[in-house]
Amino acid sequence: MARLGRRRGVRHVALGASAVDGSWTWADAAGAADADGEPMGADTPWFIASVTKLHIAAVILRLHEQGHIDLHAPIASYLPEEFGERLHVHDGVDRTSEITAVHLLGHLSGLPDYLEEKPPDGTSLVDQIVEGPDRGWTPEDAARRARDQLSPHFPPSDPHGPRPRIRYSDTNYQLLLIAAGHVTGQPRERLDRELLFNPLSLDRTWLPGHDSPEPVVEPATVFVGGRALDDRPLAMASFGDLYSTTDDLLRFGRSLLTGDLFDDSRTVGLMRERFNRFGLPRSVASLRSPSWPIEYGLGLMRFELSRPLAGGRRLPTVVGHTGSTGSWLWHVPELDLVVAGTVDQTSAATVPFRSVPRALASI
Repeated sequence: MARLGRRRGVRHVALGASAVDGSWTWADAAGAADADGEPMGADTPWFIASVTKLHIAAVILRLHEQGHIDLHAPIASYLPEEFGERLHVHDGVDRTSEITAVHLLGHLSGLPDYLEEKPPDGTSLVDQIVEGPDRGWTPEDAARRARDQLSPHFPPSDPHGPRPRIRYSDTNYQLLLIAAGHVTGQPRERLDRELLFNPLSLDRTWLPGHDSPEPVVEPATVFVGGRALDDRPLAMASFGDLYSTTDDLLRFGRSLLTGDLFDDSRTVGLMRERFNRFGLPRSVASLRSPSWPIEYGLGLMRFELSRPLAGGRRLPTVVGHTGSTGSWLWHVPELDLVVAGTVDQTSAATVPFRSVPRALASI
């Protein structure tokens, strides 16, 4: 934790670890939680960014268990009518009907990233958020932006083929949110509460833009370079990502990754049934997203390096998810350990892949 706190540009660190069986848990924090110098505490909530994809995947899999969503059926059948066609047009062929929940969960759809990619005559949405005034949008707005202003990269890839093609895209998970709400008639916040937060007693986890738990503890600030995003509440509520505490995230990770969260403990096996490796980044947008040598299952990352790639060291394999703000939730099977943390700094997004596995290697 001390080493992470000394990294250039890092204002604060939250770090926690737990035995998978919950027999012990440790959490601590250091640094200033915001630009005013408020101390970061072990119980300070923080923005978990794309670690939220684990939560979204868990909701979809629970709805699958309940018979609401068939993972291999056309996702268009679970979406509002306006997204039933021309959502994915590649080389003049409308391939919308080929996309399933498996394609979205595994980033196999080929759909463009509504957040990071630039339309031919414009700027990316993430750049607009950082450089312009605060703004909000809905998952439906995100899907329309991907459909109307951007272009798919490849046809939906066969998840059972010899070498499925994958490309990370936040659009995939926005569509999963739309589908979950459409088939249940329930708002996102209620689904999260009923399927995740209440069963696991995640009392300090919430969706931005909705009521935070009592007593209120101000969440830590997210930094983009030297800029604090305190003045972007609409955007923070629109990303679709959660606030949580280190302790809550560890509890969620233990339950999800052991399968205890599901009615059938074998359901979690669907997430890691097959991992596909991302290709090398070929654009600015893909440089800012997970790429080679990271692998992806269904809502689940796996990261392991051979000794040559790790500089001769042996690093343990980690499974879980990370976020662009330098956040992570990792399961370390070799150590029977779950680790979580953040540096809340977009310029330190590689911390979960560089620093954390090296720290685990010392254990």
